[in-house]
Amino acid sequence: MLFKKITALIAALAVPAVFACSANAAEFNLKLQTYYSPTTATGAKFFADQVKKLTDGKVEIQVFTGGELVGSANILTSVKSGMIDIGHGMGHHFTERKSGLVESGLPMGWTSATEAQILYDQRGLREMFAKDYEKLGVVYLGPVWAAPFTTLSKKPIRSLDDMRKMKIRAVGAVAKMLTKLGVNVVSLPPEDIYMALTTGQIDGVVYGSAAEYKETKYYEAAGWLNVTPLLDPITDSLIINKKVWEKFTPQMRASIQAAADMTRWHYYTWGESESVKVLDEIFKDKITSFSTEDMNAMTKAASEIWEQESQKSPEVKAAVDVLKEFAKAKGRI
Repeated sequence: MLFKKITALIAALAVPAVFACSANAAEFNLKLQTYYSPTTATGAKFFADQVKKLTDGKVEIQVFTGGELVGSANILTSVKSGMIDIGHGMGHHFTERKSGLVESGLPMGWTSATEAQILYDQRGLREMFAKDYEKLGVVYLGPVWAAPFTTLSKKPIRSLDDMRKMKIRAVGAVAKMLTKLGVNVVSLPPEDIYMALTTGQIDGVVYGSAAEYKETKYYEAAGWLNVTPLLDPITDSLIINKKVWEKFTPQMRASIQAAADMTRWHYYTWGESESVKVLDEIFKDKITSFSTEDMNAMTKAASEIWEQESQKSPEVKAAVDVLKEFAKAKGRI
């Protein structure tokens, strides 16, 4: 009899615990693929944490890093098909995007994250790109500022002439600009850069900030840093599967969008803060920059890239026109 009473008591106590677990269980368990490596995926992880917090645990996101589920170039296709739910990628990774290079950032298109913010939110770029993604069957959650596009190399790059003697990994419109300037450009996904540097496949890389070069350990194979940004910042995108988005309540959508907006600045500000320490700790006496003459040559080449891009479609031309108008207002062209 005593055993039966104890068993009944345990069962009675267990019932509320079961209901408590059910009440706190996530209603949505989603997969996010980022193109970042495990050591630099802090932005995607921050987004996942904020979504969980702002939705009271109703939406949980598992983050997969560069190449774990799909290649970087396939993130958009995989989000559209539902293979993954959320993508953290770059417009220029996606061949389906005619305006992808403009979204990631044309060289000299903006020179600070503040300028990028103005162009996206006040000058209409965000709305333009959202419409492009909508046509491709996904929902655009907005841009994420990545990092200044600086150059890491095995030997010092003090000029364009130095750069022309090397094989440099670069992507997007910056790669087009460097090619136009006579630089030997190699295209590689982030997950292949470290090996390419150590084996001599490439001599340098245009990837991000000093902090990112530390986190990825690229500096172990290439110890010189040219701190002149070729674009500041290179810009990421957050996208989500349309069918998944439509299943959320309005409150969930608002929370997820708020998390995306918070993520926009998180990684960039971390990188800028950390880079101040990294420059002194790791590079110190191995820092170079481009001359005004070289920067003028880059600006000229960049303007030609802008013109080439504007020929792709009326939508791309409209986006490039926004950049031109802003650059003229700033006195750069």
